Amino acid sequence: MLADQCQDFGHCLVVMFLLCVFDLVYSGDGVLAFQEPSAVLLDRFGSWSQQIESHSDLSMRLIAWLKILQTLTSRGGGMGLFSETLFSLFPAYGGPLPSLKAPQGHQPDLSTHLYQVFCAPVFDFYFRVQVLSGEIAQLTHYHRSRTTGADQAEVVELVTHIKSRLHNLWESRPATQRQTSEELREQLAPKLADSFISLVGICNAAYHTEFVEMDRVLGDPVSKWTDSRASIDEIRRIVDNECALADAAEPKGLNPGYLRPLFLVAIECMDREQNRWAVDRIAQIRDPIYRAKFFSEFARELSAAQMRKERRVTSKYFSIWHFGVPPPYM
Repeated sequence: MLADQCQDFGHCLVVMFLLCVFDLVYSGDGVLAFQEPSAVLLDRFGSWSQQIESHSDLSMRLIAWLKILQTLTSRGGGMGLFSETLFSLFPAYGGPLPSLKAPQGHQPDLSTHLYQVFCAPVFDFYFRVQVLSGEIAQLTHYHRSRTTGADQAEVVELVTHIKSRLHNLWESRPATQRQTSEELREQLAPKLADSFISLVGICNAAYHTEFVEMDRVLGDPVSKWTDSRASIDEIRRIVDNECALADAAEPKGLNPGYLRPLFLVAIECMDREQNRWAVDRIAQIRDPIYRAKFFSEFARELSAAQMRKERRVTSKYFSIWHFGVPPPYM
């Protein structure tokens, strides 16, 4: 496919996305598909990325999701799906991401159309949070030297800059994302309100999770709270609100979008009651693809080890030592 210069690279991008999803779900010890990209892929991707005006809405959305997947697989000691060389070729689009149009001949109903209109700016917010999350992941000792005072000082400076950008992003979030669940229910039809409130909850929790992550990245004593204390409390409020909205005891369980926020609450709170709450909530995620049973036990055991030692314990190496395997992507 890549060798055929007449083949639209947008089609190749779809195949790349599918291969990445496979690598994400069935992660193992082998080399990931795009960690060692071929010369022809680098050439085709580089040429295509310079022609931004010709990129379809679908291609732009796929690039956004591939960037999110790169962030996801770079956390916790992961090396990412893409090599640095290939990822550096990814285009950066200005402005909000375009929404996908319905297939020809398929006109969405009004509620679906309204949901898409409301979701577009919220997804754009989520995407930008994940881009910053990827930068945070690169500050860990897995990806850069953290052995000297100068190393640590540089990381502190970079974290301060990322925090400022996160705060600016939060201040510019869409108006619908600023409203409470009660306000949204008063203004929207029940079917639309419930779905949208759930989406906003996931995006807001993702934002607050980055402040918890940054405290862990800095490695300061766990008793030295910064923004993360308030963020942990806010994540708990959001998740409890989600559970009140839809009974998590139902077969569908809790939305998997809360897995990472809950895991970080569990291992950073250093409080037995708070840890028990987060571990129990993780266990309410029913979809087996997210491995909630493993992560609930992982969070409980890692937190217990940290409380015994009264310091943070490296999550990846603890997983290898305790479970015999590195943690799956989260």
